[in-house]
Amino acid sequence: MKVIVTVGHSILKNGNCTSADGRPFGGVLEYEYNKGIADKIAAYLRSAGHKADTLICPERRFTKSAEEKEYKLPKVNSGGCDLVAELHLNASVQHNARGCEVLYLSEKGKAVAQRVQERLAAVFHDRGIQKRPNLYMLNKTAPTAVMIESFFCDNAGDCALAAKTDVARLIAEGIHGGPIDGQGQQGQESETGKLYRVQVGAYSKIENARAMAKRLQEAGFDAIVTGA
Repeated sequence: MKVIVTVGHSILKNGNCTSADGRPFGGVLEYEYNKGIADKIAAYLRSAGHKADTLICPERRFTKSAEEKEYKLPKVNSGGCDLVAELHLNASVQHNARGCEVLYLSEKGKAVAQRVQERLAAVFHDRGIQKRPNLYMLNKTAPTAVMIESFFCDNAGDCALAAKTDVARLIAEGIHGGPIDGQGQQGQESETGKLYRVQVGAYSKIENARAMAKRLQEAGFDAIVTGA
């Protein structure tokens, strides 16, 4: 299966992030959290035999959030993938809701949504899956699509659970439909329990770093882009 993992939201030209921000309530910034696990989900999926890539909006290019749709949809619909998995985190008005839910539209999407939900619900409160016909990443995508709301970014308890959980693995296993033995981007531990990484480049532009990571991934290596 060919999967594209997309990250919801972006950072606009003025520096504002279009996602929910749970940090004032002891949580996390939705966009930054999901950007941080997208490559790892794709790496887990590749280790399970799937073709997988990520799609993240360029930062500080757009002036309004509507441009996210204009950027992502053509790439998703022309990429020849079988599944789009868009990453989000929930937030509530009173900042006291909790749990996970996965949104879908098609029957194929429902099956994937249920599998991902079951994995996330092993850790987070189970809010169930929801059919949502009014979201462009569900109703305007040619491939089957799901939108994953892993937990509430403004709930300190949820975020504490997420901090000690490999959420990327849960999502990847839900998409795959079973356990994944690979280590994603974390690599494999040695017999001493230590973890060793090799840096292959340093770039002033994020696009160049991602291009290098993609070349490494195509060559069969797990690669991650990190900021200084």
